[in-house]
Amino acid sequence: MSEKRLRGTRLGATSLETEEGVEFVATQTITFRTDDGEEFQVRFMEGVDLPYNWNSPHTAKSGRRLDAKGNPVQGVDPNAPSAPNPTVTHWEQLMKRRTIDELELILAERRAAMRAAGEFNSKAA
Repeated sequence: MSEKRLRGTRLGATSLETEEGVEFVATQTITFRTDDGEEFQVRFMEGVDLPYNWNSPHTAKSGRRLDAKGNPVQGVDPNAPSAPNPTVTHWEQLMKRRTIDELELILAERRAAMRAAGEFNSKAA
């Protein structure tokens, strides 16, 4: 019986949802220009940190943001990823904590302890 009631109502064809009472967020349109001279616009919410570079939706080339006069914005992008930290080796970490003299002293103590325990073969050293 319920199928007969729904028949002909275009259920699913039209949305019963309305925009009544919905407040849309304030937006701003920002223009970008690629190195080839292609200009494209992207809409952002107002009050956000704007990126200096954005990829074109048509050519996927990176474009620079333009100011109100149409000039490219200068400076370093605050949203750009930071440079990776330099790799620190185990030896560099060790040298921050100990000196060569301290390491030689520790080595001599460990050799003596191993010899006393019979774990160290003096011919191999």
